[in-house]
Amino acid sequence: MIGVLALSSLGITLTFKTAGVANFAQGITATVGAFTAAFMLTRAGLNPWLSLIGGVAICFVVGWAVDFLVVSRLKSGPVGRVMVTLGLILIISAVIPMIFGLIPYDYERFFSGNFDFMMFGREFTVSRNGIFIFGVSAGVITIVFLALYKTKWGLSVRATASNAVVASMMGINTKLLTALSWAISSALAGLAAVLLASQWTTVTIGMLDAVGTNALLALVIGGFTSFHAPVIGAVIIPVLLAMLAMVSGLWSNVLLYSVIFTIILIRPQGLFGKKIMEKI
Repeated sequence: MIGVLALSSLGITLTFKTAGVANFAQGITATVGAFTAAFMLTRAGLNPWLSLIGGVAICFVVGWAVDFLVVSRLKSGPVGRVMVTLGLILIISAVIPMIFGLIPYDYERFFSGNFDFMMFGREFTVSRNGIFIFGVSAGVITIVFLALYKTKWGLSVRATASNAVVASMMGINTKLLTALSWAISSALAGLAAVLLASQWTTVTIGMLDAVGTNALLALVIGGFTSFHAPVIGAVIIPVLLAMLAMVSGLWSNVLLYSVIFTIILIRPQGLFGKKIMEKI
């Protein structure tokens, strides 16, 4: 789903641009939010809307804690931080069943029914819940970009992304800013996870495996040099996958990764990335 993937890609971009590390554990931390929302819905008796807020809030706290307690205290640089995020996948994957159990949770759709329309002489059917997910995702992404380019927080994020050392010399609290970026990134992924759960009507540990992989690929195919490029990449991947599925449904994923691999060979900086020239 385009909206879910775009939210996840934007979240990974925030941590990568501010902390200089790709958060491979974003998917599993977002799964914690999905399980929390499903628990609040099925066990605590809350409605889907309050459960959604609860799941996103938990992810915000988890993201902040990961940076404040673990990532920011590492002295081994970006490589060590990447290894920590990989380790967190194993740890959180083991903790989730201990807290929530092994049985998948159910989740309700926010809206039921389908919307039928004609396009190019063909009839299409889209679920109303899917339209809602796309609208929420687009709205949240728009708000984040407005904040990035119209607020003091956004200016600080862009300054840190450009050069963290210079930003710190200019009085920006880069440690606090990075922790907040991790929290917002996790919250965006948590929102994506709960929205996806509402569409699938179930929550499992591996529900975000494909989303996490494609979100990282969106960074690669879009480019690492801007905040908007990975989001565009997140839109391209599902569209390209749907087109390739018409060629061969069985080999669509293989064809997709082959296309992405070819793009990387031709443009290592991504479709919308820029070459960074460094003076020596």
